[in-house]
Amino acid sequence: MFGRYISYLVVSLLFLACSKYKTEPSFYYWRTSAKLSNTEQNTLSQHAVKTIYMRFFDVDITPETNKPIPVGVIDSVSQFSKQLQIVPVVFITNRTFLNSSDTESLQLAKKVLDKINSLYKTYSELQIDCDWSEKTREKYFLFLQELNKLLPPSCSLSSTIRLHQIKYPNITGVPPVKRGMLMFYNIGNVSNVNEVNSIFNEKIAKKYTAYIKNYELPLDVALPIFRWYVHYRNGKLLSIISKQQMIALTNSRLFTLNKNNTNFKIQNDTLLDNLFLKKGDELRFEAIDDESLIKAAKLLNDNLNKENRRVVLYDLDEINIKYYDDNTFEKVFTVFN
Repeated sequence: MFGRYISYLVVSLLFLACSKYKTEPSFYYWRTSAKLSNTEQNTLSQHAVKTIYMRFFDVDITPETNKPIPVGVIDSVSQFSKQLQIVPVVFITNRTFLNSSDTESLQLAKKVLDKINSLYKTYSELQIDCDWSEKTREKYFLFLQELNKLLPPSCSLSSTIRLHQIKYPNITGVPPVKRGMLMFYNIGNVSNVNEVNSIFNEKIAKKYTAYIKNYELPLDVALPIFRWYVHYRNGKLLSIISKQQMIALTNSRLFTLNKNNTNFKIQNDTLLDNLFLKKGDELRFEAIDDESLIKAAKLLNDNLNKENRRVVLYDLDEINIKYYDDNTFEKVFTVFN
């Protein structure tokens, strides 16, 4: 009897040790119209999603005034706020801080916060998405420090983090926020016409993952479920053809296809779905399939410190969801448990 009790106690302790940290599934929402389709609602329900990271607007410099302004402002968040906790996300271009003064960076913090509060007021976290550089880090960090001062104590500030910022914190600095969101995608060189897949390149990712555990901030993580075409002309990056513009390359007389079935070379000038393709242009289709997505999650999890965290998929859209098996997202979230 005593032996059974000891065995039960050991199992219980092991269970508690294994379940000490919790993983919360979540998604990014990255559209200007805040409206959920049935497919998207079902996905949120299926994975018991409580919180969603919603892009409210971008901030960029306008050529006319050379001043930062909000771009692509979301129309409404009312449908989401009834059923979900919302983390407002603001994407700020690096060039916004490139030529800004300290005073302008401080003023921008107030302007960004005022704009967010005009759209939505009930949030406990605010996230800033900016791929800052060595040249802009001081202005960006000053902006974040001012935001921290303006936010109520009940609201925490987080910032997106890229892998190169993980590996070289002495150069890029560590942002003055409570948490980071590690973006585990857009890892390859999208400008390189010979790149295989810039969304996720495992070989390149492995050059950075060993540094993750030493990063100073606690980390939530984001993984990709999007797809796109990368458009090159004369061997140089011309544009990204995103989900809203995805074209159907079904006319084999229009292009030649390489051996891996992802690179298309245009044979004749053509206008396809309002997109002009010139003879000689190259298109590379990029995506991360079910198996690769789970593999990426395992690689990331193996190199993370154990802590409570959100695992966020980018991004919630039935255009993206339809390409994955019903149980793939659950397998990804389970990797981190």
